[in-house]
Amino acid sequence: MTNTMITVVNQLDFTLVVYDTMSQPVGDPPSTNPADYYPVYKQLGTVAPGQSAQIPSPEILPRLVMTRQSDDFPVQLFVPDLVHENFSTTVTSTDLASTNAAWAFYQSYVSQPYGPLALQFSALVTDPANMLTLDQQVSGLLSTSPYKGADYDAFNIVSFWAGNSLYAWSGTYYCYEPTTNGGQLVLPQTTVGTLLIQDGSATFTDSLGAKTSVTLYNLQLSSSGAGKTSGLIVTGTLRDLSWEGKPDQLAMCWSGTYNGNVFIAQPYQQPTIPWWAAAYDMAFIAFEGVQIAMTVDMAVHVLQGAASGLKWLGQNAQTLYQNVSQRLQSVGENANPLGDIGDPVDPINVDVDVDVDVDIDIDVDIDVDVDIDVDIDIDIDIDVLVVDIDVDIDIDIDTDNVVDNVDVTDTDVDVDIDTDVNVEPGMVQGLVNKVGNWIMTKGFPALVENLTIMVAFQTAGQLLNAWKSSSEQYLASLAPQQSTGVGLLVNSMLNEANSVQIRWTTFAQYVKEAEPDNTTQQMNIATVLMTANAAADNAQQAWRWSSDDENALVGQMAACSSADQAYILLGGNTYKGQVLPIKVGCSVALKYLNRVAG
Repeated sequence: MTNTMITVVNQLDFTLVVYDTMSQPVGDPPSTNPADYYPVYKQLGTVAPGQSAQIPSPEILPRLVMTRQSDDFPVQLFVPDLVHENFSTTVTSTDLASTNAAWAFYQSYVSQPYGPLALQFSALVTDPANMLTLDQQVSGLLSTSPYKGADYDAFNIVSFWAGNSLYAWSGTYYCYEPTTNGGQLVLPQTTVGTLLIQDGSATFTDSLGAKTSVTLYNLQLSSSGAGKTSGLIVTGTLRDLSWEGKPDQLAMCWSGTYNGNVFIAQPYQQPTIPWWAAAYDMAFIAFEGVQIAMTVDMAVHVLQGAASGLKWLGQNAQTLYQNVSQRLQSVGENANPLGDIGDPVDPINVDVDVDVDVDIDIDVDIDVDVDIDVDIDIDIDIDVLVVDIDVDIDIDIDTDNVVDNVDVTDTDVDVDIDTDVNVEPGMVQGLVNKVGNWIMTKGFPALVENLTIMVAFQTAGQLLNAWKSSSEQYLASLAPQQSTGVGLLVNSMLNEANSVQIRWTTFAQYVKEAEPDNTTQQMNIATVLMTANAAADNAQQAWRWSSDDENALVGQMAACSSADQAYILLGGNTYKGQVLPIKVGCSVALKYLNRVAG
């Protein structure tokens, strides 16, 4: 095979390494396995500072990446213009500025995946309809962002570097083996070793001093032959340390398993918060965006040279995207070993009516039991020959409002829940994004305070299916990891280790800081009511109070100056000296939201 000679002119003050970065050869028919479109880097040569060199490429459609020799940091992606026979490229300071900007965006994107720009980027990248124009759309978006100068090519080569070069994550990481006790998260106190990443290599040293070399591939560190029950295998999550009170500091953290045990590594000693319970899952949307962008970039490149290749790619885009997501879900099973802790979600009290909007109508049967207690108080006043008898009759009326539980035969829930949640297309995704952004920036510490995991975070997506008809496309592509934020909020509201008042105060904090609209709040609260939980359901069934008392509380909440103050009022409310059970409070909250919406 004749090599294609490419001239590389280096105008920078450091040596460039030139790599061929093609993926596996295209099959017939082409593959929908994203691994087949992952770049394979092969060094072709070097170019000294201020010099030029002829670089031979064995590819018919060359795809070259020039990197900084000292740390492999990418500087330029070059694809020759075969039509105009342009086989020469000049690497300048502008190229380096572009990849530096892309690196800054990458770090922001994966550490804050629910920020406004990050969500715009994800929406573009994860929509198969954008596949063949993704390069122009992404470059256009970044050109008007704080990361001006970055473009689609720069983002992709920087993403590969972040996932495969140990130079990206140099440092000392302290290793621990976290545990759970009856579903309660336990912060580890003693290190089990250290992970040192230095000069492009990584070594794990256990507590006995034994050393193990580890390698990095696609953001996953592993020892030779590692599996679920042996060796070290951890996935990196770049985190904004806002959960630790350091919102301006970024740190790479690693989570996975070591010899089958839950294992984490972080760049500071003594974990103060169980970040590993949700860090990978909460960043899943960004990992998905990164992988899809790289996969599409390579797929378009290699298939443009195949007969009807781009037509085939357009026809199979949805399958390729789904395969990327499924691969990441598999990675996530190791990256978050706690993902399946807790009971699977068992939705209850759901009766979905589909019209223009999707209404959650919970059928109401009202049984009124009137208990009349007659107390006769006789006051006798003797005044000569006159006897006055005063009779006081006290009548106590107890009204039981009964909601038939539609999923459990012959079980009545003694709370009136009568509301329509009008969910329009896009609202489910909006709910996930609102909760996710709040958790990533502020809410996680409050949600995990004394948390016992009762409901598995990753199964909370089943609750969102109550509104599936209004967000069919989104929910069809929703990975289990993406429901973790909703799962965290549900667990927090059902967490009996905290008082009802604390739980509503946390919800009030969410409403104040995330500013969800009325419908989003209704959806949040409805997910709690829809979640089967023995303690909460029994407390709800045992509750009795009058409609007047309930309506009076709703009125007090409606008179509050803000929604967060209304929820704080709800959390502190008592009836006959008893705190309102959490699901009773949820039904009151829905009535309040209906009133203020009207």
